Amino acid sequence: MQKTQDFALLISVPEVHLISGLEAIASQLDSEDLPPDYLPKVAFGSMAFEQFAEIEKLRNGKSVETFIYASQAKGDRPLNSEVTWRGLYIGYVGSRRGRYPGQSIYRPKSAATDSLTWAVFWEVQELEPLKKPIPIGSLRGKNKKTNYQARFIPEEPVVIEYL
Repeated sequence: MQKTQDFALLISVPEVHLISGLEAIASQLDSEDLPPDYLPKVAFGSMAFEQFAEIEKLRNGKSVETFIYASQAKGDRPLNSEVTWRGLYIGYVGSRRGRYPGQSIYRPKSAATDSLTWAVFWEVQELEPLKKPIPIGSLRGKNKKTNYQARFIPEEPVVIEYL
């Protein structure tokens, strides 16, 4: 799948689900039920169905570079917000009665205890922690004149300028 360079995404995901997402990827790579050339993915829940519908129109079938703020992280947090994970957004699916309609192998195991029901599940490939964090204050919303405030934390997916 080609990657768009027209825009990127900035989104927040609880850190526990990101770490568990890496385990989901490892399970897919070890699975004998998936073809050897299969690219693993992880599905995260969201209520932002309108934003994801808009993102689908913008991306025109291409994957989208996605920068992830790890929310609810353990340990000390820097005063200014930072992106510490990345992935490639490949699309979303509607929920089935609030649950992921696909195979559970694509969901972080940590999400199994979520009491929330989600409207959509957005899927990413290439999920990984960044070697060097990116200050959110260095990012700019798509077609905006100024960068985000240094302490900005995205609560819903945000379309940003491609880095």
